Amino acid sequence: MNLNGLKLLSSRAINKLGDVLYDYGNSTWIASMGSLGQKFLGIYQIAELLVSIVLNPFGGALADRFKRRKILLVTDGLCAIICLGISFIGNTQLLLYGLIAANVVLAISSAFSGPAYKSYIPEVVDKTDIVTYNSNLETVVQIIKVSSPVVGFFIFNHLGIRLTLVIDALTFFLSFLCLYAIKLETEEEVEPTNKTLAAKAIATDILEGFTYIKKEKEIFFLLVIAALVNTFIAMFNYLLPFTNHLFKDSSAYASLLSLAAVGSIIGALFARKVKNSMSSLLWMLAFSGLGMMVISLSPLLNIPVWLSYSGNLLFEGFLTIFNIHFFSQVQLRVAKAYMGRVISTIFTVAILFMPLGTLTMTLLPVALSVTSFMVLGSAIFLMSMLALIYVRRNFSQS
Repeated sequence: MNLNGLKLLSSRAINKLGDVLYDYGNSTWIASMGSLGQKFLGIYQIAELLVSIVLNPFGGALADRFKRRKILLVTDGLCAIICLGISFIGNTQLLLYGLIAANVVLAISSAFSGPAYKSYIPEVVDKTDIVTYNSNLETVVQIIKVSSPVVGFFIFNHLGIRLTLVIDALTFFLSFLCLYAIKLETEEEVEPTNKTLAAKAIATDILEGFTYIKKEKEIFFLLVIAALVNTFIAMFNYLLPFTNHLFKDSSAYASLLSLAAVGSIIGALFARKVKNSMSSLLWMLAFSGLGMMVISLSPLLNIPVWLSYSGNLLFEGFLTIFNIHFFSQVQLRVAKAYMGRVISTIFTVAILFMPLGTLTMTLLPVALSVTSFMVLGSAIFLMSMLALIYVRRNFSQS
């Protein structure tokens, strides 16, 4: 991997550290408010998803019209300023509203930086190194995730939510510096000439992205599956901050996040050894569902709690393998001129029904139960099996 690739990798890893600390600190702080926390955590997560759904297509269109590196620099700088700003709010109620508002701003930023980053990778990394880069990226990011919940747990419990926000700001600033250090002399880095923001032109760009995806039948099918499965994953993510209460263990949430990161590292290391076929990807999803089911076993069967926690390792490991191969294939197949729009379309469709899942968990108090992990994992496994049957009957390459 070249030097610029290492700088891009470093930037993304540090950026992810800021994201994890931000979500861990905020989610834990809000969830600690009991029934009020259940309501506001739902608002916190749904607002983020709705912003992503609405703005992701525009983010992809802009990524194809503007210099992608500049988009990444602006969004990192904005995130640093926002996190630092809300850390000075002294009133608890105002801080709660501030965190929700800031999360919306960060979601807006992510809607533009996500497609720009995925589109920028083929400009910086050689095609022959893309799968390796994505595997290395996932490995590094997940190594950070292993340690960040422990760090987040220490900071939040000993130093409070405001210092967590200050550290978040620092990570986004360091990510900015890594991106700023990237220097490309290839023609892909030349400023695009078509920089208009006319509504008609942007709408046309977005439509082209949907049209391109529709023509790629296998990718379109996987997008449908991802959209449905992500509904259950949204419910799962909503449950995680409440696991300290569900398992009667103050470190349950941090333990689950850390084991999830270990699972992702293992998945990233083994991803290149898995055959890149439709059947293999669906089997990975099915196994991830089984891993989610394992999380519910300790309270239900009165077995050691660490066995339940290990389920998140399995869940994230198999899900990581699926994600690495999926995005690597997209980056290899799609022309650079359309990369941003295709990536943003993937992001949008994949999370389309996630707010519905979060809303369901918010409105149903009975959903806050360890049995929910069993129900959600079973749903993912069954859906994957049905999809596998469909693929073998309708696609020549299974």
